Amino acid sequence: MIPSPLYPIPMPRPKVAILYVGGSIGMVRNKKTNRMEQLDSVGDFYRFLPDLQREVSLEFFSIANLDSTDITPENWVEIAHTIQEHYDTFEGFVVIHGTNTMSYTASALSFALQNLRKPVVFTGSLLPINDTGSDGRMNLVFAIRAALLDIAEVCIALGPRVLRGCRAKKTEQSILQTFDCPRFPPLAYFDTSVHLHPWRTVRRKRTLLCKADFDPNVITLTLHPGMPQKIFYAILDAKPHGIVLRAYGLGMLPEQLFPWLRQVDHAGIPVLITSQLVRGTIDLHRYRKQVILEKLGIISGKDMTYECAVVKLMWVLKQTNNAKRRRELLEKNLVGELDE
Repeated sequence: MIPSPLYPIPMPRPKVAILYVGGSIGMVRNKKTNRMEQLDSVGDFYRFLPDLQREVSLEFFSIANLDSTDITPENWVEIAHTIQEHYDTFEGFVVIHGTNTMSYTASALSFALQNLRKPVVFTGSLLPINDTGSDGRMNLVFAIRAALLDIAEVCIALGPRVLRGCRAKKTEQSILQTFDCPRFPPLAYFDTSVHLHPWRTVRRKRTLLCKADFDPNVITLTLHPGMPQKIFYAILDAKPHGIVLRAYGLGMLPEQLFPWLRQVDHAGIPVLITSQLVRGTIDLHRYRKQVILEKLGIISGKDMTYECAVVKLMWVLKQTNNAKRRRELLEKNLVGELDE
């Protein structure tokens, strides 16, 4: 029997997977006690999205229920493997995550899941989803819509802007603009219509590469004038596998640090240098004093965010033991995290 044109066959709803990891969005305010409590079940999110479910088929997966300050690399790996396991079933993925360490997790997933052909969108909120005036429902709706766009990379969507995950950082405790990309424009934004920008990675046929492995034995150090030398040597005594050094300006370091850097280089510990500037770029060839830094084994973080630099070093340490190859990977643009 040929269907009548008066009764068209309904199109199947696109499927989006929502991975719940935790954060403020998953809290509810008890109206009797006014205290913050966890949702009884991730299934409770369904009741906050009745209209959207007419357009999209949602399926929830509970990964963890953690404050984002308690997230570890093991959680990054579990999120990546869950997406890999269900990769072919869904049009896109949304990860509900606390905002405080979201930049780290989004950067980690950017390196763990390469050759994406669909988006992985992080979202969360500053207020519980059942609070009056909460940003939770709005952020979740924007993230689900972003998961259906012609984008194929790890993103962050809190509010109407869709940001590249490995370029974004939390900049304000504000529901208007919680995250920003200091050195990279949005991939897309929503207003009365959707605006997609040409510098995004688009959907096309690719084979997913899942390399979810991180070495947590990394130390970060932010310089300030007058730091005692014993602090640096205590770090060396701790035998880290890698060090992220937040330098001044374009990558300036005090000369008194050079003997310590020689020891670090002799110990075979990679040192990745980033800038304390919000919109800074490391340039080791600008001043004569800096030229010696590469001879001391310093690796340029270029314009990576601090969060991305930390995660990338943890990831690269698991990819190779060869010092030259490590430098190549750290200084190379792999997932849109830096400008070459």
